[in-house]
Amino acid sequence: MTVLIVVVAGFAAIAAVATNISGQKNKHTVFGHQVLIVVSGSMSPAIHTGDLIIDDTVTAQQARYLHAGQVISFRAAPGSTDVITHRIIGRRIIRGAVNYITKGDANNSPDAALRPASDVIGVFRISIRGGGYTVNALHHPVVAVMLLASVLLWLIAMALWRKVGKDGPDKRQ
Repeated sequence: MTVLIVVVAGFAAIAAVATNISGQKNKHTVFGHQVLIVVSGSMSPAIHTGDLIIDDTVTAQQARYLHAGQVISFRAAPGSTDVITHRIIGRRIIRGAVNYITKGDANNSPDAALRPASDVIGVFRISIRGGGYTVNALHHPVVAVMLLASVLLWLIAMALWRKVGKDGPDKRQ
């Protein structure tokens, strides 16, 4: 169990360092999947504030073939770095361009603007309850340093444990 905790702490520390130096604010990927932190309750009860969501990345061409019921992540406005995750409730083709009508599950009405397929960046795959809070905590330098220190202390403790185990207890009586 201790080994598992140390391995998880090590991976968390590496993830914290890697996402801090990636230079892409609010844009994280894991094995090619978009990773986002939910900051509002508009998709409750399916997705909660503070959840970490993982999306399958889609190209602009693939985004033209989505359908009602799918949960998508899209730019809040063309060229924006802000991302919204809502459910598709309808589809409209205007001048040959596919646009989606979207709505947060907890919202009473659809979003005011149609969402062009070209603004879709991902299709919801899975959420990790409260995972966003953990990722945010990992970006605090104190937390990252503590994780790294815990891994180092564990390695030192294991080396000392092996040494004591080989030499045996002190046999003076």
